Parts: sequence; structure tokens; C-alpha cells
Amino acid sequence: MISKKTIDEINFAAKIEEVVGDFVPLKRQGQGYVGVCPFHDDRNPSMHVNPRLGIYKCFVCDAKGGAVTFLMEHAKMSYPEALEYLAAKYSITVEYDRAETPEEKEIRTEKESLYLVNEFAEKWFMDQLRNGEEGKLMGMSYFKERGFLDSTIDKFHLGYCPGGWDTFTKEALKKGYKEEFLLKLGLIKKADSGKLYDAYRGRVIFPIHNTTGKTIGFGGRVLKKDEKTAKYINSPENEIYHKSDTLYDIYLAKKAIRQKDNVYLVEGYTDVISMFEAGIENVVASSGTSLTNEQVKILGTQTRNITVLYDGDRAGIKASLRGIDMLLEKNLNVKVCLLPDGEDPDSFAKKHRDSELAEYLETNSTDFLLFKANILSEEAGDDPRKRSEMVKEIVKTIAKVQDRIAQSFYIKKCAALFDLSEKTLGDELRYLTWQDKVKGGSKAATGQMPEIAPPAKHEHPEREVEKQDLLYEAEKNLILLLIKYGLFEINVEDPETGDPMPMRVDQYVFDELFKDGIRLKDPLLLRIYEHYAEVAEILRDQDDIKRTFLLSEDKEESAFAMQYIAAEDPEYSPLWEKRFDMYTNSVMNSRMTLQQDVEKNILTLKLRIAEHAKAFLEKELADNSYTEEESNGILQRIVDVDRVRKELAKRLNMTISR
Repeated sequence: MISKKTIDEINFAAKIEEVVGDFVPLKRQGQGYVGVCPFHDDRNPSMHVNPRLGIYKCFVCDAKGGAVTFLMEHAKMSYPEALEYLAAKYSITVEYDRAETPEEKEIRTEKESLYLVNEFAEKWFMDQLRNGEEGKLMGMSYFKERGFLDSTIDKFHLGYCPGGWDTFTKEALKKGYKEEFLLKLGLIKKADSGKLYDAYRGRVIFPIHNTTGKTIGFGGRVLKKDEKTAKYINSPENEIYHKSDTLYDIYLAKKAIRQKDNVYLVEGYTDVISMFEAGIENVVASSGTSLTNEQVKILGTQTRNITVLYDGDRAGIKASLRGIDMLLEKNLNVKVCLLPDGEDPDSFAKKHRDSELAEYLETNSTDFLLFKANILSEEAGDDPRKRSEMVKEIVKTIAKVQDRIAQSFYIKKCAALFDLSEKTLGDELRYLTWQDKVKGGSKAATGQMPEIAPPAKHEHPEREVEKQDLLYEAEKNLILLLIKYGLFEINVEDPETGDPMPMRVDQYVFDELFKDGIRLKDPLLLRIYEHYAEVAEILRDQDDIKRTFLLSEDKEESAFAMQYIAAEDPEYSPLWEKRFDMYTNSVMNSRMTLQQDVEKNILTLKLRIAEHAKAFLEKELADNSYTEEESNGILQRIVDVDRVRKELAKRLNMTISR
């Protein structure tokens, strides 16, 4: 297993803005960054990334954590995978508590084993293409005929599987890879007779990678013409490959997508590769499937601008139009580029130089909705009923556009195109919008917005009642002071001279609680208090203290820190005081204010303890099982506690009930 030393080194080196930025485009905002959250259907940037604390947090869906958590949640990595990914990214040598054998590494988890098998298969297919006699003769010839350069073949890890019955199968089993995993990944199949054979035999191989570059599946194209054999086959669904949330080339394309702030969407593997060779690197493929919500979500985290490439096949275009409507629902800007008749992205890219292709795409990209209107209008012809249905279909698409002003422009353009009044289309749009609201529930039907449940404020619902307790609040506030300002200094009175002397906040808190024998009541807060005492002896930076709890392996500690510490204290511009002639008196810039805050919190904690003690004693007094002498003793203790309670309340300038 990975050693603690390596884990600490990884956590120290990992920069949250770089890790999250590998998957989600981030924009600078103040001292941090914001981006579209990949964990929910986000239309506006709601995820904040804090480089100073090394965390991300979404203020809509409440997703939060550090670099390792992000990789586990977003990239679906296991804990060891996330650590190894970061180690590779930051050139850290991974040390293990003990050396793992190849067998142990393979069986660590089934998911990791599946990745290992795919990694072996990819390398084997690549080697067969470049070094195998059949691969060079059949596979490499196919790619060369398509005009693919050696550098492109290498970049996309293209390969070949020989036409023998079980060439790959024998090699994989010989290397120790389990039959179970080979079958699950679709790399081999089992005949009715029980004999195993290669699933991709006689095919060129297109490896499919996820957003982190791991091989999750394969596409294979047959080279020999055979009516009984499918032209393309793909990996089956399994633990690491889900076709609905996979986009071909997303790993290689994401950098260019962000730079261009646009992505070209095509259908097949060769479409992507040919466009890539022609200089258009911001291109991905849906791999022959209709767009899914999961694919749209991935695209939406990279850019808000999508251009769909169509060939001249009108039937194919019409079949895909309805699926692309979902892009508009996600508030994405969608354009369409129609290629000349008889051309597809693969063939068209081969016939045009880089600059010519880029110019054509730029010049011939048109608004998707207007493109759809023209296509349906041509099909409907002059038939009144067909044109009526066509108009309704277009207005349904306009209703999916989130921007009301954009809706108005579309109504205006479509009214001119269909020779109808804007009022007619506007009335239809309002009717459809009303229908959608009615379907949303009774509140929507009455004009009220349906209620949306806010994100949970607490990680532990069973503690809700306790969290409302005043003693808990006092303990919590003191813990937060330690984590936020424990290493700061305040002035305290020297017990010998009476002069002010500097003292760290945490030391002052420790002394006060020790002096009065106070032990925190809440188990989690007590655990955090004791953990703080340990790390405060080692760490010398307040941000390191915060990170310790934000990224703690104790999930309760981490959840608490994320809830109360992830949001930064407000920071004021240096020009504020000059401009408004006022002093921003916060704990961050005033030792006196911090001192007052610390003293107030300690006094409040003592007050709440006194209140609890009084309530407990009064309950005991009500128990008639005590002797008269014992009852008098309890009564005297109540008087003493109440006196302390009133003194504390007076120092806090609070009015309390009797």
C-alpha cells in the first residue's frame, strides 16, 4: 500500500486549481477560481476553487473536497488510483509500505484489474500493428490508405488484432490475466463449445480513453468484407466503460476545446482523427450514438459553444435533430456546419488544407435553431398541416432556450421565415411554457415556482437536534476560532506584572479550559480539539491547520471543516478605507478585535456550561430520593452556579432569565 510519507508529499504538492482545471475550465475570481460544477446540472459557474486552502466547493449541490476527493468523485478513480495519478502528475516517486507483487496489484480491486487488462490489450494491439507481419500488411496499410501519419497513429494509440482464432486470448492468459476480466471487457468471447476466441480478430483497433487518459474500451473495424460480420464492434458495458457517458477523443481534445472555447461534434473515430490531422484538434465523437445527457454534461464542463458537423444526408440530419435539442436545454450555444453533398468530416478534412478547413467551418457554421427551421420548412413544403406541425416543432425547440431575450430574437426570425405574425408564434411559446409548468406540479399551475429542496446544511442528520443546543454552538464556535486563528497572537495580561503580553490564541484557549477543568461535551468537537492540539505542535501556518481538517481522513472532521471553514472570510480592498474614509475592523486585521472575540467565546462557553450545570442540579433537586442534608447541599450548589452564571452574563453584557 502507498506509504503515509508519499501520501503527505502528494497532498502537499497537489495544486487544487491545476487538478480541477484539468477537467473543468476555471476563471479567476478574487483570490480563487470559479467554474461550472461537474457534479450537477450546472448552467452558471457555482463551484469555487480555493488554492490557498487546497479545496473546491459547490454552493449549489454542496460537492466539496480536495484534489484526491475530486478525482475520486469526478473521474471515478479509487483512492489508490487518485494518489497514483497525482504522483505521476507532480513527478513524485510512489513508495509502498511493502512491495506489491504483480498478482497483488492485479487483484487490489476489480476495477483496477479491468484497467490493467485494458492497458495490456492496448499495448499488445499497438505492438501487433507496428511489429506483427499481419499488422503491418493489413492494419498499417488500412491506416496509410486513409492518410494517417505515423505520429497520429501513435497519438491515438491505434492498433490491430490478428485474424487468428485465439492469438490474443492465448497471450493474455499466458501473461496471467484472468479469463473472467477478459470476458467482462469484451476482449474475448466464449463459443457454445466452451472454447475461447478473440473478439476483435482481423480488425483495426481504436482505443477509447476517459477524461484522464485511461483506456476504458475499444472500437474495432473489420477489414475483410463479410455481410455476416458487423463493420464495427465496441466494448460491452462494464464497470469502467459506459457508452452513454463517453466521448471519443475527449482526453486529447479538452485542452484545444478550452483554448478555442468551442467543440466540434462528429460521429465516428476516423472523422475525429482526420480532422485532428487537418489541424482541428477541438473535436470529439459520440461514437455513432445519439447524444445523451451524460455526454452533454461532459461537453458543458469544457465549453458553452458546440458546433455539430453534418454530411449531406438529409434523413440522418432529421433523425438527430431532436436529440440535439437537449443541448439548448443545458443553456449551450449550438451551431451547425453542413458539409457538401457526398462528404463526411473524414473525407472532407482529407481534401482541404488546414487553413481551408478552418475557414470553411467558420464561414459555414450557422445557428442550430435556424438551421433546423430551414430543414423542416423544406420538408413540409406547401402542405398547411405539415407546416403547422413544423412550426409547433420549432416553437418547442425555442422553448428550450434558457435566455428570454434570445427567445424573442428566434420568434422574430422564425416569424419572417414562416411568413407568420410574431404574436402567433409568441402565443404558442407561452402555451407550451404554461404546459411545462403544469407538468411540473400543482404549484406551477397556479403560477408559483415549484419548491426546490436546498442542499443539506449538515452531514449528520441524526445530530440536528443537538446542533441547535446552545452548548454545542458555544463549543463549535470555539473550535472554529482555533482552526481559523489558533496560531494568531493576542494580548493577555501578565499575571505577575499586569502588563499586556503576546500569546497565541490556541495557548490561551488551552490554558482557560485547563484552568477550569472544562472538557468539551460533543464527541466530534472533542475529537477535533484533541487533534488540533496534536497538529498545532508541528504546523506553523494557519492555512496548513485548515487543510489538515479540510482534507482529514476522518470523514466527520472533514465534513465539519468543509461546512464551516470552506467559505472564506470576506476580504476588503486596500482602497476601501481610503475611498470611504473608514477602517475595516475585522479579526483578520485587528489584534484587539480578535482578542475580544476569543474572550467572548470562552466566556460564552463557560456560561453555557453553567446553564447546563444549573439545569442538571435543578433536575436532581426535584428527585425526592435525597435526604434533607443532601438536598440542602444541592441547593447550595445551585446558588453558587447561578452566581457564576450571572457574573458571566454581566461580563458578556447579556440579560438572562432567572
